[in-house]
Formats: sequence, C-alpha cells, structure tokens
Amino acid sequence: MPTYDYSCRSCKITFETKHRFNDPPNPCPKCGGRELDQVFDEPPLVFVKGEATTLGQLADRNTSKMGKYELEKNNNDQKKGDIKSSKPKEWWQKGGDATAKEINKMSEKQKSDYIRKGKK
Repeated sequence: MPTYDYSCRSCKITFETKHRFNDPPNPCPKCGGRELDQVFDEPPLVFVKGEATTLGQLADRNTSKMGKYELEKNNNDQKKGDIKSSKPKEWWQKGGDATAKEINKMSEKQKSDYIRKGKK
C-alpha cells in the first residue's frame, strides 16, 4: 500500500498513513478528526552519475563529442577572432575612432553626423 502525508485541519499536525488509493484516509491519530488535507512533498532529486554538473564539464563533454576537425576549426577561429556576434550592434554601440578631445571640438552638426555615420 502506498504511503500518504496528511495535515489535520483541527489540530494542525502532519502525519503519515498507509491506505489503498480508493479508500478514504485514516483519521487523525491525535484528535480523530476526518478533515484532512493531503500534503504533496517535492519529488526526490535524481542525480545520474556521469551527468555534467558544471558548465565547464558540459562544455568539455560537448567538445569531446565534436569531431577533431570541428574542434580545431573552432579553436583556430577563436584565436583569429573570426567568430562574430550573431546580433548586430545598436547604433549607439557602433564605435568610431574619434577621441574624447576630438569629439569635444566638434560642432553639434558634426557630432550628430559622427553619431549617425561613425566617421569624423
């Protein structure tokens, strides 16, 4: 028979009882009351040996599953800096090559053109 947890509404105790699925629960062992609420606990945590527990382990596992060619290609791309962001930069993130001193010398029109075009 399965074990169930109940909380008594009258005396506020929590207790464990066994009964068949279709049978009503046993009365409260303290006060004998039948006004009970079933308590649902969290499911048990399951840990499978061999699963990646950290982000580094997950990355190592993924790269070990990739072919040697793909791994070398990715490493070379990272060294060269060829990997680009998939999201385009916003207009305010596009950097120009003007220094703060040069920007301070610009007129308002030159500043607005510099912001829009990114060129001096």
